[in-house]
Amino acid sequence: MKMFVILFQPPIGVVRLSELGKLESREVKVSGTSWDLNNVDLSVAGLGWFSLGLKGEATLTLWTFDGIEITNREPLVLDRAPFLERPCFLLPQAKSDAISLRKTKHSPKKKMR
Repeated sequence: MKMFVILFQPPIGVVRLSELGKLESREVKVSGTSWDLNNVDLSVAGLGWFSLGLKGEATLTLWTFDGIEITNREPLVLDRAPFLERPCFLLPQAKSDAISLRKTKHSPKKKMR
């Protein structure tokens, strides 16, 4: 069992980085009929998948390492989670609060007179 863990361990550190291979771009053409439903899933081997909802056609450029497969398929989940999405590229409230808190922690303190 120890051999199994060692063989399938991801490269960690600068020395093992070369084991990942060459980073290359791949173009994927997708199309859909509605912004309100997921139209296509893109699956990246070893990483996972994500769904896209779009109306019309689009060409996406994805960067992966040599030998990593990218496939598209019919969406596994048609409905989208509206509470995770916001129009106009707004940040979710939790991220917005965290950024505000960080700015207040790292900003120079004003002297009280």
